[in-house]
Amino acid sequence: MTLEIADASGHTVRKLSSLGDPDEVQGDEEGDEGPRGPVTPKLPAKAGLNRFAWDLRAAPAKRFKGLVLWGGGLQGPEVVAGHYSVRLVAAGVTRVESLEVRRDPRLTTSEADDRARYDLLIAIRDKLTKTHEAIVRIREVRDQVRAAAERAKASAADTSVTRSAERLVHRLTAVEEALYQTKNRSSQDPLNFPIRLNNKLSLLGGTVAGTEGRPTDQQQMVLHDLARRIDDQLATFEAVTGPELTAFNRLMHERDVPAVVARGAKEPMSGP
Repeated sequence: MTLEIADASGHTVRKLSSLGDPDEVQGDEEGDEGPRGPVTPKLPAKAGLNRFAWDLRAAPAKRFKGLVLWGGGLQGPEVVAGHYSVRLVAAGVTRVESLEVRRDPRLTTSEADDRARYDLLIAIRDKLTKTHEAIVRIREVRDQVRAAAERAKASAADTSVTRSAERLVHRLTAVEEALYQTKNRSSQDPLNFPIRLNNKLSLLGGTVAGTEGRPTDQQQMVLHDLARRIDDQLATFEAVTGPELTAFNRLMHERDVPAVVARGAKEPMSGP
């Protein structure tokens, strides 16, 4: 069963499922609340009457396993006032209903202020998602490079593959450490280790979301600066996974490093 919420222009702002989000990391060791950000809730889908309350927020930023943030968070921004449609698909049956989100009448700010704040928060969320997706890719590539180096050692090849692998691992780790504080293991670790770019971006989102007015020029400038610095690191990562990784794969081929190495079985112990 899926539930999709779209704005007046037809753009999907939130999509939920009875299976949860298959791309989202579930169940980190410190729970699903607090600095690690909320887990996307699953729609109840039991026989009979079900009830689900939308929190009026757009989709959250993506996260990765073991993520620790000091302040900020991954929550999507609260949507602006307006008309929305709700599309429910269950057991092959589709129903579409409309709803209206209204502003708090006590607010003294304008709808234009709401829209400017929402747009900035969406930009922050999207950049945070892109950063976290890159961290996942960095770890996947690094694991593969390390595994390739181990195969090279096992096949008694020369040390050129190992040296090349070490350079790649060093470059990948430098990018990851610029994007995320890899020493974090618990929510208290940021007291000892300085936060990195992703956490600074998350904190910016928290300051923007914590006000009711239009974002300040300074907040816009901070986003521009953080986005530029993140993009510089992502460009380095693309360079590593482009020409440099291609050269590494070519070296693997030239040295005839096997894709899979079956280590020899241990000799059985002789009886008395």
